[in-house]
Amino acid sequence: MRVKLDSVTDARKEMAKLYREARAGKIDVQDASRLANILMLIGRMIEGSDFERRLEALEAGER
Repeated sequence: MRVKLDSVTDARKEMAKLYREARAGKIDVQDASRLANILMLIGRMIEGSDFERRLEALEAGER
C-alpha cells in the first residue's frame, strides 16, 4: 500500500494512523515505533527541503 508523504501534514497523519493501529492492537507497538521514527525523519527532510526552497527564492529575489 502506498502512502502519500509529500508534506509534514501527510507524515503527521500517517503517524497518527500508526498510533491508533498500535493502540487497537492491529500492529505491534515496536513496529509502530520504528515506523514513526522513519516518519519523523521524512518530516524533517520535507521541512529542510521547504526551507532550502524558500531560501533559494529569497536569494534569487535579491539579485
